[in-house]
Parts: sequence; structure tokens; C-alpha cells
Amino acid sequence: MLTKPYPLLSTLLLLFALTTGCDRTGNSSKASSSSPLSVQWQTLQAKTLQDSTDFVSTLEAEQTVSLKPQIDGRIDRILVKPGDRVQQGDPIFLLNLDQTAPQVDSAQANINATVAARNTADQQLRVAQSQLTSAQSQYELARVNNDRYQYLVSQGAVGQATGDQYATTLKVQADAVKQARDQVKASEVAIEQANANILKAQADATTAEVSLNFKQVTAPITGFVGDITLKSGDYVTTGQVLTTINQNETFDLQIPIPTNRSNELRTGLLVQLIDPNTEASLSVGRIYFVSSKADPTAQSILARAQFANTNGTLRDSQYVKARVIWSTKPGVMVPITAVTTIGGQNFVFTAEDKTNNDKAQTIAHQIPVTLGAIQGQSYQVVKGLKPGDRVIVSGILKLREGSLVAPQISNAFRSGLSTAANSPQ
Repeated sequence: MLTKPYPLLSTLLLLFALTTGCDRTGNSSKASSSSPLSVQWQTLQAKTLQDSTDFVSTLEAEQTVSLKPQIDGRIDRILVKPGDRVQQGDPIFLLNLDQTAPQVDSAQANINATVAARNTADQQLRVAQSQLTSAQSQYELARVNNDRYQYLVSQGAVGQATGDQYATTLKVQADAVKQARDQVKASEVAIEQANANILKAQADATTAEVSLNFKQVTAPITGFVGDITLKSGDYVTTGQVLTTINQNETFDLQIPIPTNRSNELRTGLLVQLIDPNTEASLSVGRIYFVSSKADPTAQSILARAQFANTNGTLRDSQYVKARVIWSTKPGVMVPITAVTTIGGQNFVFTAEDKTNNDKAQTIAHQIPVTLGAIQGQSYQVVKGLKPGDRVIVSGILKLREGSLVAPQISNAFRSGLSTAANSPQ
């Protein structure tokens, strides 16, 4: 009889424990649900939104020239290093000079000799011309005297011997004039020959200098030296590319624009160069050329943009992303991390303040948004948000409409609070 109450007592104790446990679980759940979630949010600022399209292409230096020797020869010296900046006319390579330099010196010496010979011929011409003038004067005097004395002979005033003497003198002076004239002519011929010799010597010198210049490979433009794989002693042939000279101050970029953008395509459009690996901005330029003809195969229109290499970071044949900016307008952007998509609709959570039972609270409010293109690490917002809205950017998978939220305290801030609490008063 005494054993019957124990099963009943055991049952009552079990029911009590279950009831108490359920009550505690319910209270715990309510307490947990009322605890705000720690999140991060951003206050949206007014931004400039871009309607843009990205293209990929390679940069082209404003001018690139390949250096090639005009004669075969062996490299004697390389006067620059890859990447050096050179001026137009600077020597880059020297080929073996062998007998070319002595030939130039000999040709120059020959010019000097022929010039000296012409100077001598000039002096001889002046002497011959002076002698001709003197002979002509003597001839005129002899002619006058001969005429006078021949008249006197005819009048019987003087003897025939005297007349013959003056006639002989006149003939001698006439011969002297003829000799002087011949000497002048000979001197003039000598000068003509000297001038011809000078021209030939100058031509020989020019030929020798050209050969010497061929031994010297110079920079045809101002720019930067490309890669050099050759070394002193290597044998090179006519037309072989030794290196390149690039003008890197300005770069061109060819951009194939789809024909469906033809109505918006125009010169002056802003183009931003972007590193495709880091998304860093490299340079900003503008479209300066638009082709009047479309490519029928690709259905695109060729445009060219130009970029200044202000910081010297751009390189010839560099692979880049070009962002053509069609238009800009004011608006807001939302970080990519703040957006969730449900059934094809994009949503974000905003942090909104409200008062409940005279107690200030911050809750998460889910808002549908219409998004545009990605700009950097954010979406352009077409509809749904405005400047000043606080968009939650962390922990959004844990949020529901109306969830209590609180701003997340950084570890550095927590460390500062702990230090202040533990410091002696």
C-alpha cells in the first residue's frame, strides 16, 4: 500500500520540470530576440553618377621608330641603356670604324689643298692682269711714238733708221700685250680647274662623311630607348632592328564603339584609363577622332582617344581598360555588400530610428531599390534611396524587417574603453 504514491509523485515532478524548462526557454528566446544586432552602416552622400561603357585595348606611343644600320658591320660601342631618354641626333650605336675615319681626314686635307691651290691661282691671275694693264699702256705709248716718227720720216725730218727703231719698239710691245693676255687666260683656266678640284674634294669628303655617319646609328627622334639585346662585338646587317625609340609623352588608344552608341559618340567625350588588374585610374583623356565609316563585320565605329603620360606610368603596348563616359548626373551610390536579391528584386536595409514605449530604438527597414551600373565598388541607385539614408553594409543575412540594430563598435574602440575602465582613478 505504501508503494503506490511514488509513481504519482514521480509523474508530478516530471511535469513540473518540463513546465519550468519551457518557461525558461521561452523567456530566453524573448530576451534573445530583443537584443539589437551589431551592424555597420554608411550614410549615403550625393555623388556624380556616370553613364559609361568599358572597353579593353592596348596603348600606342605617339611615335615609335626602329633603329636599323645602313651598312653591315660589327658593333664597337653601345652608348645608351634601355629606358634612357635621348634627343634627336644622339648617337646610340657605334659600328667598327676601320678605315672610314682616316678617309674622312684625308678627304678634308684634300679640300684644304685644293682651296690653297685656288688661292695661288687667284694671286697669279691678279699678277697677270696687272702685267696686261702695264703692257697695254706701254703698247699705246709705243703706238703714239711710232705714228709720230713715221710721219717725220715721210716729211724727211728724221732718217729711216729712226723710224724703223720706233716701229720695232711697237712690235715688241704688241707681243708683250699678247703674252700678258695669254697669261691672264691661263690663270683663269687654272682658277676654273682649282674650283673643279675643290668641288671634287668636297664630294669625296661628303662621301667619306656619309660612310662615317653610316657607322654611327643615331636617334631619329627624341624619346626613350627600348630593349637592347645586342652587345659590343655583335655583327649586324643592313636593315636589322637594333632597338626602338618611343615618344612616351602622349599615347593613343583605339576604341571600337558599338554602332548602337553612334548617336552619342562625338569628339571631346571623356575617357578614363583604368588598370584592369587593380582598377586604379591611370590617366584621363578625350576622344579626338571618330571614323566616318563603320566596320561592317564588327558593327563598330573606330574612335581614338589621346592621353598625356604626365606621371610617366604609361607604356607602349600596355593593356588597359578604357571607360568612355557618355554623360554624368547627380545621385547616390550604394555599396555592393549592402544589396540582396530576392525573386529578381534588389533590396537594402536602412537603419531607422523610432521610439517604442518612450524608448529610442534603431531598427532595420528593408527597402526595394532599382540599381544602375556598377561604379567602382558600388551600384548606382536609380530609385529607392536618397542622400542621408543610412544603409546597413554588414550582417544583412541575419536581418529581418524591424530587427533591432546597433552600430558596431570597432576593436580599437573597445580596446580604448577597456583601457579607460581599468585605469586607476
